[in-house]
Amino acid sequence: MKVGDLVHMPGETIVEGELPSVGIIVVDAGRLPGDNTRVGVWWTDSDRIDYEPKDWLEVISESR
Repeated sequence: MKVGDLVHMPGETIVEGELPSVGIIVVDAGRLPGDNTRVGVWWTDSDRIDYEPKDWLEVISESR
């Protein structure tokens, strides 16, 4: 998982009529002091970066 990858959260609870969330990795785990288990994700339905556990995410399209 690296900066530029598109991800989704397979275990996400989705309200009927809503689409699953998709986000892009903007901060990789190596850049977070003391915590290499989370990555910064900019979700398409948000205006901020959320730091999510890598184990909760799945890459759906890798960056080049």
